[in-house]
Amino acid sequence: MSRIIKLNDTCKEEILKDFGNMLSKAKAEDGKISYTKILNYVNRKAKLRFTELAWTKMQALIRDFSTEVGWHGVAKRSEDPNKDEYIIEDILVYPQVVDGTNVNTDQQAYNQWLFSDELDPVFNHIRFHGHSHVNMSTTPSSVDTSHWGGILETLLDDMFYIFAIWNKRNEKTIKIYDLKKNILFETSDITVEIIADDTTEKFMEKAKSMVVERPPVATSYKSSAYQKGTSKPPASPVVPVKSAADKKSGKDKKRKGKRVVTNKQMSIYNDGLGGW
Repeated sequence: MSRIIKLNDTCKEEILKDFGNMLSKAKAEDGKISYTKILNYVNRKAKLRFTELAWTKMQALIRDFSTEVGWHGVAKRSEDPNKDEYIIEDILVYPQVVDGTNVNTDQQAYNQWLFSDELDPVFNHIRFHGHSHVNMSTTPSSVDTSHWGGILETLLDDMFYIFAIWNKRNEKTIKIYDLKKNILFETSDITVEIIADDTTEKFMEKAKSMVVERPPVATSYKSSAYQKGTSKPPASPVVPVKSAADKKSGKDKKRKGKRVVTNKQMSIYNDGLGGW
């Protein structure tokens, strides 16, 4: 389940009280005291929605690279502030050095890319980092969690950030940190959706106008009786046979620049078996 990120005053008071109770009963046999507090869970779910462009780009990276590969994403919240929805609009690949199990940033090249003019329109909306684990599980490594922690430390209190690991089996680990709402959504709390764009909708509208579904053919009494064995089978269709005189006349031979259709071909075509 999702849980809070920052400690509010109520949480702090609860932790201090709990810690005080623990101290009153604690015995430090080895000269050490340890204390762990699991923060309250929140019963909320989130949606992570990809545009078709972003989804296609991300899946192509996962599919076509035999090594790990990393990417950034242009992301925003849903226009409805009451919804826990986040939209990935585009995927960007940054300078990096990779192998089968690691993604390392080329820091100098990365800084030049990050502050280049081409990123000016989307710089403040880069709120997604993902990378592939090729054929391994998507459990975050210590390097992954350390990297995520470094990014989170740079965020302001009204920001959010999304992290994801995907592999070729479409297994995934996703974390959405929303500091403004003070909530962390994890994989089991998140539904992934793809937003159909106008291009696909227009294509499907045209496709449906071109495709006509054939209505079911009603079964006649005679054919039903034949299936039960109470009537003779229907006569086979008669295919005209050409006489020897017709064959000699050469009427069935192809003529230059013209198509000649035999009676048998026309019969098959009319029966809806594919034509030529």
